[in-house]
Amino acid sequence: MGGREIWVEDIYSARGARGSALSDSLGGASAYSEKAANERKKEEGKLVKAAAAAEDALEPPWWDAPSPGYCPPAAAEARLTVARTKLSTLGAKRIGGAEYNVADLADLREACAMADASVADRVRPDSARTGIFRAGIEFALDAAALRTTTSAIGLPAKFLTGLAGDVGVVPGKAGRAVTAAVAARVRSDLLQAGAARRQGDEGGAMMTLDGVIGVLDVFTPEPGSAEFQMIAEGLDPWLNEPERRQLLELFKSIGGGDRVGPVAEALGFPPQQ
Repeated sequence: MGGREIWVEDIYSARGARGSALSDSLGGASAYSEKAANERKKEEGKLVKAAAAAEDALEPPWWDAPSPGYCPPAAAEARLTVARTKLSTLGAKRIGGAEYNVADLADLREACAMADASVADRVRPDSARTGIFRAGIEFALDAAALRTTTSAIGLPAKFLTGLAGDVGVVPGKAGRAVTAAVAARVRSDLLQAGAARRQGDEGGAMMTLDGVIGVLDVFTPEPGSAEFQMIAEGLDPWLNEPERRQLLELFKSIGGGDRVGPVAEALGFPPQQ
């Protein structure tokens, strides 16, 4: 060009590199897509939380809420103080490494009933709540196995329902905890009954299985319970098939026919046997 310098305006300079108009368009679409994905995740999260809340609110079949008590307004503060004192006693035992006894939990249940109030807001940490309720489950199973309502806790299911409210365990979580505990108790009792039969103690085996009937009468698991199906796998190394079948027949013979379904499942047989 004869050595002359020619300047040509870059019409894309305001946008940066050539082709950035398309890049801007794609970038905007990407940002919109990401925002939409985030919104979907939020909605999915809300649905999951709602489903979990609904599951936690679902009362198990054994749930038996105590009748509402009456606490005179003038006595409310004093009675609530008593209930909190009972809770403090449990807290001191937990910190000291001592186990709760049935009277401890019966006293807490009675104090909360008298105050017509819960002490759930004072239970800390959350593991303490779980520990109190699990101890209550074991005491309730003991009472159910003995088929007694004259123990310190009274009616096992009503006691557990009240205790759940006292310490703040929602129905769904209470139900799952009880199902797991019942499965563990039945597994232990079946092993104990099998060992008794091996030693020729038929009466001991019958007494142990009678306790199983008592537990299942109060806390009947749902058919096809995963916890009961897992029991059978754990029994295989300890009880062979003939022994398991003999236990099932013995269970039926002592009056366990109405509760044979979960026991059959636990022993690895079809529930209709």
